[in-house]
Formats: sequence, C-alpha cells, structure tokens
Amino acid sequence: MSMKENEEKLSYEEKAFITFNEMMSNNQKDMLESMNKANKGELFVLHFLTMRNEEVFPSEISIALRVSTARISALLGNLEKKGQIEREIDKTNRRNILVTVTEDGRKRVRTEMKEMQKSMSRVFTEMGEADTAEFLRLSKRFFKLLQKYMPSNQEEGGFQDG
Repeated sequence: MSMKENEEKLSYEEKAFITFNEMMSNNQKDMLESMNKANKGELFVLHFLTMRNEEVFPSEISIALRVSTARISALLGNLEKKGQIEREIDKTNRRNILVTVTEDGRKRVRTEMKEMQKSMSRVFTEMGEADTAEFLRLSKRFFKLLQKYMPSNQEEGGFQDG
C-alpha cells in the first residue's frame, strides 16, 4: 500500500493532528520558542508579579502558572541574580518567603510585551481584519476544547465553562 493510499484512509482528525504536529515541529515551533526568548518562563513570572503588584508566596506563582515549586525556585533564583525580583523573609512567619518584582523586572515586562505586540501587530496587519478575526475565533475555540480534553482535565471531569 502506497503512502498516498495510507493518507487517504486517515480521518480528517488524524490528518489535522499530523499537519499540526508538522507545523509545530518545523519553523513555527522555533518561532514560538523565540517569543519566549529562551528565558524558560522568566517573563511569565515577571508578568504575574507585575499584574499582582504585591508581595506573593512562591507557591502562589507555582499554582497560577501550573509549574512545579522546584521550577519556580530556579526561576526566582535566576531573576534575583538579574535584579528583576526581590525575595525577603515574611515578618509575620519567618518560614515563608515573599517575592516582589523590582523596577528592572517591570521594565523588562514592558519592553518584551511591546516587542511581542509589534510582531503580532505586523502579522495581523498582513493577515487582514477578516482573517485575524477568524483566526482568533478558531484559536479561542481550539484552546477551550483542548483544555476540556487534556488528560489532566479528564480525571477532574473536564473543563467547566463558568
């Protein structure tokens, strides 16, 4: 049986899955990874801290970003070395550490978000208004359904639309 005959026997879902995986494993994956600038989550932590605009426990960051506490600890260590966060002992309970974003961290978030917005704006301009709206509508639907059917959510009864 030829490869073409095999492909013809696949359902549209199987074909879509293969195509999506090919897209993600080619240049698109590299582009998505470069959007995060190989900082392995630092920008997400800084953005979270900036949005909260108050002292937080590392465990709160871990829960919000769905990342292990060990990974958060490593990220916080890197960010502290760069002067983008500060960690201090909680005065009310010396066993706890509180984390805050510094002005350098806020500046990094603003700068990187502006760059990301510029890049995306160029893409949306080239796509045009109709294609952009359709892309966003389909992406929103895709991620909602993906969240519903992810294995970790299957155990919890799936995504509950609030």
